[in-house]
Amino acid sequence: MPSIPFIKGDKVDNNTDFRDALPVNYYAVLRDIYGEQGYMINYYGLTDFATGQGVSRGSIWVERAGLEGQYRVSGTSLIKIENDQSVTVLGTISGTDQASMTYSLNNLAIVADKKLYYYNPTDGFRQIIDSAVGSPIDIVWADFRFVLTDGEYLFQSSLLDESEYEPLDFSGSDFQPDKILGVGLNDDNELISFGALTTEYFQNIGQDNFSYTRIQLKAVKSGIAGTHCKAEFKNKWFSLTRRASTQFQFSIIQSGSSESITSREIEKVLTNYTYEELSKTKIEVFTKDAVTWMIAHLPSETLAYNYTLSKVIGIDLAWSILKTDVYADKTYRGKDMTYDPRFSKWLIGDKLGGKIGFLDDSVCTHYNEIVEGLLFTPIIPMETLSINEIKFKTIPGISPDNDATVFVSRTDDMRVHSKEHIEQYGVRFDYNKNFISRNHGYVRDETAFKIRTASRSRMAFCRFDVDAS
Repeated sequence: MPSIPFIKGDKVDNNTDFRDALPVNYYAVLRDIYGEQGYMINYYGLTDFATGQGVSRGSIWVERAGLEGQYRVSGTSLIKIENDQSVTVLGTISGTDQASMTYSLNNLAIVADKKLYYYNPTDGFRQIIDSAVGSPIDIVWADFRFVLTDGEYLFQSSLLDESEYEPLDFSGSDFQPDKILGVGLNDDNELISFGALTTEYFQNIGQDNFSYTRIQLKAVKSGIAGTHCKAEFKNKWFSLTRRASTQFQFSIIQSGSSESITSREIEKVLTNYTYEELSKTKIEVFTKDAVTWMIAHLPSETLAYNYTLSKVIGIDLAWSILKTDVYADKTYRGKDMTYDPRFSKWLIGDKLGGKIGFLDDSVCTHYNEIVEGLLFTPIIPMETLSINEIKFKTIPGISPDNDATVFVSRTDDMRVHSKEHIEQYGVRFDYNKNFISRNHGYVRDETAFKIRTASRSRMAFCRFDVDAS
């Protein structure tokens, strides 16, 4: 009875091409268990925490004394989450676009709708009206100045007054005349300029006007799709990138180099979008339960990349899909994850409304609503055998609502699946269960299985065995 993995399945598309069938709302945990390398478990659920003012547009935790706290752009409001989980509205942020947020010794700064706003408790919330600011699209704090870009130039605040911007304090792209789409800062305190086709590094030499100069020989001929198509983790920038001679792909930009983390299946997903659509992608990176995730919010779907897993078993097996529904393919509703040390939780905004939730590893529901999970097997060569039984090895757990149900279906052409067989995963405190489905019948040459779950109970699968004769 061979053991069949769940981590990546197979499918065939309408162009007679073999494709990867990615897990949906499941991810792999590497741990030796029951003789296997690991197991598949439901992705974290979403649980209510606070109520915002609208769709999430950005978030940040500020560590600076006097400003400390979690701030969010929620709808058209700048809000702060207080110690008692209440929400205080601090000001009005125009537009509907994703906001960039950073902070200095004195101010929280927000760039949104091509406008610049500051907030601190003493001076309050205000828009910075300065002709030298122009129409900014991104911002970072570096060497006691705010550094911004308007898509063409880099410019910075005055060293003496960060509310002032000098008209001559600017620089353009010298390496290649592409648009500047974003800015960042690395652990060596080097300013990073992310262009459409290039990434350039700058160091502060204290010169007049713009204080930075480009670092020769460190530029990368790889740029980003849009302002928020980048996120930093341990001096690595997880990004949606493109070179002049490539399609869009996900890459890690670090120390003057760019390394692709895109599988063939993910590249095919990206080709379904136009450049304009991809430019609106939001990327975020976080670590929970010793797993580092890159989450890519594409226009109509959400991709999850398990960076920790990829370092052990490779890029192709590290991708999965997140969604929020049962019968359709509505994109994952959570966005803008920020860790709040006061509550020891990853707080998350909402794409649909004003909910502010947290990543909850005790449930797999999204705000008490059931979501679907999908696991696929690879193609199994059967050579005209008959399947006598299939057996699942599950992970012991608790089914609080006794509703943990598994729907199993089979396909012999890698496109259309059979009628689903219904099996119960387990009831409350029913541990160490193998559940078995028998008499699946004759198979021509090859087959594959789909496992669908939709319940309030979190589930985990370790092994899938097929007995054929």
